[in-house]
Amino acid sequence: MWRFTKIDKLVSKAFYGIFLLSYGVVLFILLMFVMSQYFEDLVGKDLGWEVYAKLFFYFGLVLTPQALPLAVLLASLMAFGNLGEHSEITAVKAAGIPLTRLMLPMGIYAVLIMLGAFLFNNYFAPYANLKAYSLMYDVRQKKPALEFKEGGFYTDLPDYRIRIERKSRHSDSLVYGVMIYDHTRQRGNTDVILADSGKIYTIMNNNFLVMELWNGNRFSEYFGQALDHHEFIRDRFEQAKFVFSLAALGMQKTDEELFLSHKIMKNVKELDIVADSLDKEWLNYQRPLFNDLKPYYDYQFQPDREKYRANPKDTVPPHFLHWKDSITTADVDILFERAITKARNIESLASIALERIQYFDKERRNFRLEQHQRFTMSVACLMMFLIGAPLGAIIKRGGLGVPVLVSIIFFIVFYVINISGGQYAKEGATSVVFGAWVADAVLFLFGLWFFRQAQRDSRLFDADAYLVWFNRLKEKWKTKNKVS
Repeated sequence: MWRFTKIDKLVSKAFYGIFLLSYGVVLFILLMFVMSQYFEDLVGKDLGWEVYAKLFFYFGLVLTPQALPLAVLLASLMAFGNLGEHSEITAVKAAGIPLTRLMLPMGIYAVLIMLGAFLFNNYFAPYANLKAYSLMYDVRQKKPALEFKEGGFYTDLPDYRIRIERKSRHSDSLVYGVMIYDHTRQRGNTDVILADSGKIYTIMNNNFLVMELWNGNRFSEYFGQALDHHEFIRDRFEQAKFVFSLAALGMQKTDEELFLSHKIMKNVKELDIVADSLDKEWLNYQRPLFNDLKPYYDYQFQPDREKYRANPKDTVPPHFLHWKDSITTADVDILFERAITKARNIESLASIALERIQYFDKERRNFRLEQHQRFTMSVACLMMFLIGAPLGAIIKRGGLGVPVLVSIIFFIVFYVINISGGQYAKEGATSVVFGAWVADAVLFLFGLWFFRQAQRDSRLFDADAYLVWFNRLKEKWKTKNKVS
C-alpha cells in the first residue's frame, strides 16, 4: 500500500509551488497575446475599469485550458531539473529507489490536474466563453469616446456631422468655427448650423451632449408639395443650445442567447446532441435523389420485366409507334430544348444536394472535433508531465533557462500538430479521432522515449558525451586509414 513518505514530500514541495508560478506566468503571457489582438477595439472608448476587469477575468478563464499543459510541462521540468542539479535524484537512486517511485507523487498531481482540466473545460469554459465573447462583442460595437478634432468632421453621432475649426488653448470646452449638418430629415445637406463660437459639455451622467453656440445662423431649405417650389430659410441667433443624445455611443448589452449556438459555448453532452442531429441530416442528404428527379424524366422507370421478356414490343405504348413516324424537325428541336432544360434542372438539384452534404459534413466534423478536444486538452496535461519529468532528470538543470526553452519547443510542437490535425479533420482529409488525438499521441511517444533514457541515466543533453563519441569516431577513422 502506498504511503506518503519524505520522498513524496520532497517531490511535492519541489512541484506545486513552481506549478502555481508557472501557471500564472503562462496565463499572463497568453492573456497579453490575445488581448493585443483586440487592442484597436479597446483603446479610446472610455470603457471604465470594471469592463477591463471583466474582460481580463473572463478571458483568463477561457485561456486556462491552453495554459495548464504548458504550466505542467514547465513545472515538472524545473522540479526534476532542480532535484537533479542538487544530486537528489542520484542519492535516491543510490538508495535503491527507482525513478518511477520518485515520479509517483508528481504523477498523481498531474492526474488530478488532468481531471480538473476536463471538468473545467466541460462546465466552466463554455460559461467563460459565453461571457467573454459576448462582452467583447458589445465592446467592439461601442463607438469611440466623444472627441472633436480640429478641422475634421465628427461622424459617430447618428444623423449629425459636426466640425470644429479650432479649440481654445485654455479650455477644451470652448470651441470656435462650429458647423453642424443636420440629417435627421434624410434630405441631404439641406439643414446647416454655423456659429462663431460655442461651449461643449455633457449632462445627465454623460448621456446627452449640449452645444451652447453664440453668434450663429441656421440655414434650412424647405421643399413644398410642388416639385419646383422650395424656399430658403435663415434663422439668426445670438445664443442657442442644441442637445444631442449620446445613446448611440454607449455600450449596449447584447442578448447572450444569440451566442449559445456556437460550439465553444456547449459542454460535451450538448456537443454530442448537436453532432448526432448533424449526422442524421448528413445521412438524409446522401440518399439517392431518385424520387426528386422522377418528374424530370419522361420514360417509365420500372417496366414489367416478365412482360418485357415475353414480348418486348408490348411494353411500348401503341400511340408512340404512330407518333414516331409523324415527327418533324421542329418537334425534334422542341424535344432537345426540353431535354436541355430538364438536364439543367437536374444539375441544379444535384449541386444543391452536394452543397448541403458538404455543409453538414463540415459542421458535424467541427462539433465532433470540439467534443474530442475537450478530452485531448486535458490529457495533454498528463502527456506534458510524461515529457517534463524524465527530461528534467536527464538535463539536471533548474532555473528558467534551459527548462523554458525546452518547454516552448515542445509546446510549439504540440500546438502545430494539434492545429494541423484539427484542420485536416475539418476538411475531411483524415478522421476526426485521428486529427484530435494525434498531438497527444506524439507527446506520448516522446514521453516514453525520454522516460527510457532517464532510466538509463542517459547523457542526452551533455555536450561532453557527444564530444567523446566524436573523438572515438575520429580515432576509428584514423586507425582505418593507417591499416589501409
